[in-house]
Amino acid sequence: MSKEKSNIVHTEVMELEASVEQVRSFIMTPERILDYYPGGVGAGELEPGHALYCHGAAGVSILERIEDECTESCVVVNVITAFGLEPPYTRERIEQNVGFTMIEDWELTPNGAGTTLTKTWRDVTSMGPDPFPTDAIREGAIHESPLLVQRWNAAAKAS
Repeated sequence: MSKEKSNIVHTEVMELEASVEQVRSFIMTPERILDYYPGGVGAGELEPGHALYCHGAAGVSILERIEDECTESCVVVNVITAFGLEPPYTRERIEQNVGFTMIEDWELTPNGAGTTLTKTWRDVTSMGPDPFPTDAIREGAIHESPLLVQRWNAAAKAS
């Protein structure tokens, strides 16, 4: 991964009361994605531990690990988002109706009390005639981070 050459849209640093192992597993757990996904309504696994989908009022996304870019300290996820789809949500239907794609880097650093999570949204690619506004991704990232921290801390304590 070469973020120096990437188009970074936003970066958030979050302090979590969860271990690195817990955070790593939360990243690809449908229920944990629903903790912060904007307007999240439902989620499910496409490939356990590797790819999932999550849907809300505005759209549906596939989150899929990019295995050859992942390391022990960083989980790299490709996000494919489609708008206006009704169930059933399948990889094929989402990919045929994609509105935008982006990459999320989830850098995990132990901090003694838990994990410092540095999440970077980058490389947004819009499909169709109207580009998806990167400001909307930035605003969504800013609003989802407090929910992620609150709910993932609670989930870590409960497990």
